[in-house]
Amino acid sequence: MNRISSGRRPPIDSNSIETKYLISTVGPVLSRGLAEIVERRPNDPIEYLATFLYEQVDAARAQKQKNTDAKQLEIEKQQAEEDKQRRSQLKNEIRALRQHEDNERKQRQAEEKSRRNAEELTKRQKEKSAASLPMSAVYKEDDEVFMVEFGETQLHRRAATRGANLSKLLHENYHSIASRNAEGKTPRDVAVEANLQGNVDQIDTFCLELFEKGNTKAINELLLCGYTELVDQLKQIENSHEDIFYFVNNKIPKLLEKIQRLQRAIKQGNMKTIENILANHKNIAFYRDSKGSSSLHDAIKNRQFQIALYLVEKYPSLALVKDIRHRTSFDLLNLIDDTSLTDEQFNLYDQLKQSLSSATTKQQEY
Repeated sequence: MNRISSGRRPPIDSNSIETKYLISTVGPVLSRGLAEIVERRPNDPIEYLATFLYEQVDAARAQKQKNTDAKQLEIEKQQAEEDKQRRSQLKNEIRALRQHEDNERKQRQAEEKSRRNAEELTKRQKEKSAASLPMSAVYKEDDEVFMVEFGETQLHRRAATRGANLSKLLHENYHSIASRNAEGKTPRDVAVEANLQGNVDQIDTFCLELFEKGNTKAINELLLCGYTELVDQLKQIENSHEDIFYFVNNKIPKLLEKIQRLQRAIKQGNMKTIENILANHKNIAFYRDSKGSSSLHDAIKNRQFQIALYLVEKYPSLALVKDIRHRTSFDLLNLIDDTSLTDEQFNLYDQLKQSLSSATTKQQEY
């Protein structure tokens, strides 16, 4: 009987295309499976081999999916980076455009300024000299609204001098009582530190006389400027008259509470509350804290740019206010890293920068 008719398969040619294909595709995996069968000696080698091959296929699919996910993640990261670069480029282009417009505006203002007549120039120089005094210059918005600049005043220096007569300075500018120097100290604080009780008494007596003469407007302005030490002084005479008691225990607490409400509303970005407060008490926008910060300073510190825009448009002279470190609101705005802002914040930031620049220029010309 020949080999074909005996039922035996012909020998496999190891060099055939089919053999090479099987070796290259399933050979390595099949070899590992057979090796494990030899090593583990399972009860059912065929089932074990089938399970092994299935697990190999499953692992290969998982690895393929993992590679696909990694590639997709890399694509998404690249797209995000490209989007970030486009936004940054757009911001830079907007900033350059704004700068160009600002330069053109300044040039037009300079040309307009050069055409002013001699009378206007003289008047402007006179007012500018008055505004640049180191003491607490008062900028009048109208009969109700005022602004006090902080800084080292003549009253500070005299209050530190033994035997000084402070009467003339106090009568000339009582607002200087509330002024604070670079250390945040009032003239009274300076006198206390120098252990000059006579000078302390002169300041306290003058404040009490203001109140006894019925000048509650001056008292309110000093409180608005952050001179809350005044409350303790007024407590000494609150029982001398029913009206005095009512003012000290009713009017003053209400004023201080309104200031605190405005400060909270600015910090929280509550525009409606701010508008309601300022509708009836517009001078409260000119409050100052112990650091010399104004409402506009606080709005910018808290990145409430919409509120800051509202304040500078309603009270442009706030743009000139400096804190005890001689920083204007514009200075604070420049300290903010604009790359940390959202697109919405950046647009408001950009508008605010223009408004502050314009308001500062106009106020300095008055």
